[in-house]
Amino acid sequence: MTTAKYTNTGLVKHAKAALKLNTKYMWGGILRPITSGYISMLRGIYGTGSGTGYTDLRYSALEKLVGKNYYGCDCVGLIKSYYWSGKPDGGTGSPDYGKAGFPDTNAGGMFSAAKIKGDISALPEREGLIVYSKTHPHVGIYIGGGYVIECTLGARGDGVVKTKLTDFGWEYWFECPYISYEGEKTTVGASMKRCILAFPAAVRSKPSAKSEKLGRYTAGSTVTIVTGSETKDDSTGYIYVRLSGEPERWIVKSAVK
Repeated sequence: MTTAKYTNTGLVKHAKAALKLNTKYMWGGILRPITSGYISMLRGIYGTGSGTGYTDLRYSALEKLVGKNYYGCDCVGLIKSYYWSGKPDGGTGSPDYGKAGFPDTNAGGMFSAAKIKGDISALPEREGLIVYSKTHPHVGIYIGGGYVIECTLGARGDGVVKTKLTDFGWEYWFECPYISYEGEKTTVGASMKRCILAFPAAVRSKPSAKSEKLGRYTAGSTVTIVTGSETKDDSTGYIYVRLSGEPERWIVKSAVK
């Protein structure tokens, strides 16, 4: 079941709000307050093996957070906690779990159910898309500009963190099948290419230095360009390339590595 109530922009708002909370990674967690009862319940489901995160050491560390305004979730739980929140912009507690009409699925199941998906090398520049690693089952929420909000446990952090797209070996992207994506349809195909900017570049509404300036990317930013879109600005001689997605946006080709 998909409803327009939950959208890609709402998912990003939810993820950004979660980023400001005190969070810890909890296998099977869905952004609920960390309580002794919640820890015990999830430990009973996932066990105490080293691969589950509920070893004695982890159990003890989580217990010390009880009553200290911490929330627990895992990677796919961050996404599910959005459409189980009961609110279009998300929230904590996941009160609609089990009654919102959405399946309780893992990262692989969510990817399999997705209708719109592609290789990470052709990730559209669209907030709210889900990035996915099949090799090491893990998902994150792409927020645009080469950044991801994910719930992770390891070198990148413990809980909900903001990371660069290039910080992890993401393999695929997809539209979350349980929410709606606003605006233009996501472009799919081999006509796009992920690139890193060699130096700062202004984003223009048209392939011209005289057009409206929509923003600016810093050096090192990751962008997706439409291959074959090269257009010359006769007034300056510069070649521009179009960025994927809507609205129409252009940057100088020389900035692209």
